[in-house]
Amino acid sequence: MAKIEVSDLYKSFNGQEVLRGIDLSVEEGETLVVIGRSGEGKSVFLKHLIGLLKPDRGEIFIDGREITRMDERELNEVRRKFGMLFQQSALFDSMTVGENVAFPLQEHTKMSDREIAEAVRQKLKLVGLEGVEEKMPDELSGGMRKRVGLARAIALNPEILLYDEPTTGLDPILCDSINRLIIDTRKHLHVTSVVISHDIEGAYRIGTRIAMLHQGKLIEIGTPSQIQSSENPIVQQFIQGKSEGPITVN
Repeated sequence: MAKIEVSDLYKSFNGQEVLRGIDLSVEEGETLVVIGRSGEGKSVFLKHLIGLLKPDRGEIFIDGREITRMDERELNEVRRKFGMLFQQSALFDSMTVGENVAFPLQEHTKMSDREIAEAVRQKLKLVGLEGVEEKMPDELSGGMRKRVGLARAIALNPEILLYDEPTTGLDPILCDSINRLIIDTRKHLHVTSVVISHDIEGAYRIGTRIAMLHQGKLIEIGTPSQIQSSENPIVQQFIQGKSEGPITVN
């Protein structure tokens, strides 16, 4: 059974269709990277998976449970399976690094302070940050903030990780560091991951499969090598980063 199953998903805002019939299956343990131009609905799609948005039509199954008709209580139960790394890391500026990572543990578990402190230490170690618990987010580099965001996302040992543009705004070396972290997290925690990204080279590295979203539809899904050799001119134009082709540049 697929970990995530999406069927005939539609979503409009103010009469403008953003998602137009998405069908997708994500198997347990795989990393699916969704690529596409800005404004194509990638983040909108991600928000549907965790129940932050309701579709106009269609179904979403998480571990076989259909979530689009769930009430908030049922949704919160399903959301326990998820961790999410936001584009800007979304750390609480008024909290230390340790407090940021501890926050979901304090909110959703009955762990003691000592147990929480140990869990925070372990998660920070997993993302390559040790001994930074007392630092404030504004003392950290962009790459370090991303790592803290990931440590917080995995604090509750999620089964599914969602990444929204995890390498946006980072230089090539930091991009490589975050991509390695995504790969290592999948290996160590055996999570199922969905990654929204513009980083094509990174997508080839981290993705077990890549899906391209264009004009509200998934026009191609395949392994990195299948995407690289795609005969679809839209896919080729995008992955090669060319201004000339069927995709018009505004």
